[in-house]
Amino acid sequence: MTGVLYRKPAQRANADHHLSHVVRDTNEHPATPVDARSSELSARLAAIVDSSDDAIVSKTLEGVITSWNRGAEILFGYAAAEAVGQHISLIIPEDRRAEEDDVLARLHRGERVEHFETVRRAKDGRLVPISLTVSPVRDAQGAVIGASKVARDITERQQSDELRARLAAIVDSSDDAIVSKTLEGVVTSWNRGAERLFGYTAAEAVGQHISLIIPEDRKAEEDDVLARLRRGERIDHFETVRQAKDGRQVHISLTVSPVRDAKGTVIGASKVARNITERIHAEEALRRVHAELEERVRARTAELSSANESLRVEMAERQRVEQERIQLLTRLVLAQEDERRRIARELHDQLGQQLTALRLTLEMLKVQSVGRTELRVQVETLEALALQLDQDVGFRVWELRATALEDLGLQAALTNYVCTWSKHFGIRAQLLTGQSTDERLTSEAETMMYRLAQEALNNVAKHARADHVDVVLERSAEQVSLIIEDNGVGFDASNAETVGEGLGLIGMRERAALVGADLQIESTPGRGTTVIVRVPAVAPAIKIA
Repeated sequence: MTGVLYRKPAQRANADHHLSHVVRDTNEHPATPVDARSSELSARLAAIVDSSDDAIVSKTLEGVITSWNRGAEILFGYAAAEAVGQHISLIIPEDRRAEEDDVLARLHRGERVEHFETVRRAKDGRLVPISLTVSPVRDAQGAVIGASKVARDITERQQSDELRARLAAIVDSSDDAIVSKTLEGVVTSWNRGAERLFGYTAAEAVGQHISLIIPEDRKAEEDDVLARLRRGERIDHFETVRQAKDGRQVHISLTVSPVRDAKGTVIGASKVARNITERIHAEEALRRVHAELEERVRARTAELSSANESLRVEMAERQRVEQERIQLLTRLVLAQEDERRRIARELHDQLGQQLTALRLTLEMLKVQSVGRTELRVQVETLEALALQLDQDVGFRVWELRATALEDLGLQAALTNYVCTWSKHFGIRAQLLTGQSTDERLTSEAETMMYRLAQEALNNVAKHARADHVDVVLERSAEQVSLIIEDNGVGFDASNAETVGEGLGLIGMRERAALVGADLQIESTPGRGTTVIVRVPAVAPAIKIA
């Protein structure tokens, strides 16, 4: 036997054969108490081996498997019936064969191989990392006759080690300072980020109290952090100040997490500190710039308020002056109308009477000039002149006194005026109107439009050298439009202000503005002139202050 602690069914045939010899021997020789205790111990050991979570295998010095427990079945995937009798290379990868030869050589020398970490191949081809302990099996004389191997699956441990190594690499390469400490505040780890941030090497910091980097005025802060850690609390993004080795104050954002043992008990803390000095300085600079900007805005606002007040006063003054100008202009327009009526009365009453007396005198002279041809001719000439003068005076009186406008309204007054003007000056003119309506504008608006029509037609007679004039009067829901268009010589509209002084355009615009009307002049040299007046359908009445 080669140190087999437990046999599987495949082994038991040989074991039964061996057991029959033992039984026969027992029949021939009665069992002793020592033999009973030995059998009981062997059975107990076999049960322990078979129930172990570790793989326990025995083999000969030639590498032939002689036992294979349940742990080995679970770990490598082969049943005992498949493994016992096979060479141990069944589970050894090709690149590990030399490793097995070295183990066998050491066994021949009676050495024990402790916790040897290697890799074996399972039935499904998986490579299984194991921790292997190999012990020599000896016979009663002490000679090495085989080996027992105890293999423990270290896959999870290796993964855990790899994870820890990876985490350690991440921690060590992090730009942030990562520090761990006990609940008493003793530093237990210190990464490169901490070395760069605080200036202390790991050798200088580990074993020291964390107060090494805490300014005096922040010590109470650390006591509060430790108290919260003992309660298992986590502290996120806590902004504070720490002191570097060279005495610099370093602004940091600190996250503190409790470190727990396998039972969940808090045994320490990990701290992640990020340097936010540049951000703090940038924020301070931004605050300063913001404060400066606010001050500038306040100063500028004060300037603008002052300027706005000055502008308001100026606008109020301009408005006052404009109101006075409008009032003055209004009085002037009303005075003009009064003056027209006065002149019309005087022309009619005085000059008309004198012209009548002149005509009567000329008729008497005409009677007395019978037989005196030369005198008669002179009297008749004077009669013609007196008649023409009487007609002109009558026309001017009629022009000055807009009695038709007051009695009949704008449309009828313009119809009468255009017809009379055309006959008086010998220029073809017609009034074109839309649908007739009884609605009238304010007396001020009608007077303004009537006088502007007079002014425009008189300009045609004086300056345009036209032979045809159209006067258009239109009314819509929003406005009333008056258009006077001639086919005369026209003028350069871009120089309207200079030309307008002679045509009375400035006075026409001011008169229109008094009732909220819009006046436009369109003219091109050689293509006539168009005067357009638009009055709101509800024109404001003129007010005299």
